[in-house]
Amino acid sequence: MHKRTLAVGTALVVILLAVAPPGWAAPQLQARSVIAYPADGMTVSGVVEITGVATHPNIEWYDVSYAAGAEPTGGSQWVPLAHVENAQVEDGVLATWDTASVPDGPYSLALTVKGRDDPLYYQQFVTRLMVNNAQPVVTPTLETSTPEPMPTAVIGPTPTPVSVEQPATPTPRPSPTPRGEVTEEAIPSSIEEEGGGGVLLDADKLRAAFCTGGLITALLFLLWCLYLLAKAGVRWYLRQRTSAPWK
Repeated sequence: MHKRTLAVGTALVVILLAVAPPGWAAPQLQARSVIAYPADGMTVSGVVEITGVATHPNIEWYDVSYAAGAEPTGGSQWVPLAHVENAQVEDGVLATWDTASVPDGPYSLALTVKGRDDPLYYQQFVTRLMVNNAQPVVTPTLETSTPEPMPTAVIGPTPTPVSVEQPATPTPRPSPTPRGEVTEEAIPSSIEEEGGGGVLLDADKLRAAFCTGGLITALLFLLWCLYLLAKAGVRWYLRQRTSAPWK
């Protein structure tokens, strides 16, 4: 009984696997032959890394070749760049091409993928490639270049500046101030002292002080004269009194 049940269960599992939807099974690796870089119509120079995809469920080999000419023809002479067996590439480097080894001009690229027990060859071509090593293409950058300043045109020899000596300008002297009149504005004069210093003097104040001193001296002299006269008068009076007792 148990053996019969086991046999029926096994048969059901086999039937279910046979009629199961394709989504239940593991996805199969598809055959792909794609050159991502360089693309059609590009200009290349120097060493170029050819990148892309080369896959097959049962890959045997893939091959990368180039030929002179903008388009592949039946007479194209293909030169192999890489022949790799039993290896698949997914978004990676397929081959390296040193374009300096070929003359400048138009070329074509070909990628071929071959699987075991598969009669088909999966190919992709890149056309109108231009190799230009004489004048390599400069990749533009986002940096903003600073413009060089334009040269300044100079006409004739540069004139040499000549210094012109100006005549000495006389310093205006202050107008004299009448004696006895004192002004508010002081006329400073500098007197050099030892050590390089200077003392500022007020001429009007000096003049006023001199006048005041002269007046004081004259008054003192006048008082002295009055004193002498008074003294002489007193002596004369006393002598007269002494010489005339009868009076």
